Amino acid sequence: MIAKDREQPYRSGRRPEWLKCVRRDSFVIVGFEPGAVAATIGRLLLAARKGDGLGGVGTGHQTSVKLRGLLKEIVTTAPTIFTAPLLAAEIKHRVWTDDGKLRHPSFKGLPEIKDNAANYPLEG
Repeated sequence: MIAKDREQPYRSGRRPEWLKCVRRDSFVIVGFEPGAVAATIGRLLLAARKGDGLGGVGTGHQTSVKLRGLLKEIVTTAPTIFTAPLLAAEIKHRVWTDDGKLRHPSFKGLPEIKDNAANYPLEG
């Protein structure tokens, strides 16, 4: 959803007065896919508190290197790169799609430890 600031006149094209609906939610990190560059993450595997689906989001290169170092310490022994659900990630996105995916997800960081995955248990 996009709206215009009512105090501004209408002008076509991309303008700062056009406002986008943005949401932020926390998701449990349950794994990652390796990035094309060594020591990076291609995307995080996320689990939402509601439902059992997984979603993915990129993190940006510098964050990716730091986060990969943190996550490799909690990798499980499964043949894929899944991690114990001990961390939560804050994700900015536009909306949930009808098929349960996030539209335009963007990694915004890890909440403080006190607010992390222990407070976002997976439903089961």
